[in-house]
Amino acid sequence: MATNPMAGATGNRLADMGVRWGWLLALGILMVVLGVIGLGMTYQLTLVAMFWLGAFAIIGGIAQVLDGFHHREWKSVAWHVIIGIIYVAAGILLIVTPVASAFWLTLFLAVSLVVTGIIRIVMAFQVRGHGSAWIAVLLSGLVSIVLGFVIYGTVVPPGAEALATPEGQLEWVRSWGWVIGLFVAIELIMEGAALIAIALGVKGAQEAPRS
Repeated sequence: MATNPMAGATGNRLADMGVRWGWLLALGILMVVLGVIGLGMTYQLTLVAMFWLGAFAIIGGIAQVLDGFHHREWKSVAWHVIIGIIYVAAGILLIVTPVASAFWLTLFLAVSLVVTGIIRIVMAFQVRGHGSAWIAVLLSGLVSIVLGFVIYGTVVPPGAEALATPEGQLEWVRSWGWVIGLFVAIELIMEGAALIAIALGVKGAQEAPRS
C-alpha cells in the first residue's frame, strides 16, 4: 500500500501537535475555490488586492510608530517612526487610488520580470559547463523576459487620443488590470494546494501505525 510522502517526520510532528487535518483540508479547498473564482474576475481581484495591501501597510505602519514611541531610548527611534509614517501614507495612497497604484505595481512587475530574466540568462551561461541544467535556467530566463515585455505592452498607455474618452480609459485599464489579479489567483490556488497536501500528510501520519 502506497504511503503519502508527507506522512513522515513532518506529518508526525504536526499530528503530535494536535493539528486537525480536517480544518487544514477545508481551508485548502476554500483557497483553491477562491483562486479559481478569482481567475474569472482578475480585474476586480486586482482592486481588492490593492485595498488589502493598503490596509496591511497602514496596520504595519501604525504598529511601527507605536513601537517607536515605546522604545524612546533607542537612538534610531526617529527613523523608526518616520518609516512607520511612510507605511501609513503609502497604505492610504493604495486604498484611495487603487487603479493608479495597480498601474505602477504592474509596471514594476513587468520591469522586475525582464531584469530577473536577464540575470537568469547570465547565470545559465555561467554554469553552461556543469551539465544540461543550464538549458532550463536559460529557458526560464527567456520566458521571464517575454512575459515582462507582454505585461509592459499592456500597461503602456496607447496614446492621448485613445484616452480622450472615459470608454477609452476604461478599456486601457482593463487591458492591464488583470495582471495582479491573475498572480493573486494563482497564489491562492498554489497555497490551497499546499495546505491540502499538508492536511493529507497529517491525516496519513495520524492513521499510520506507530512503532
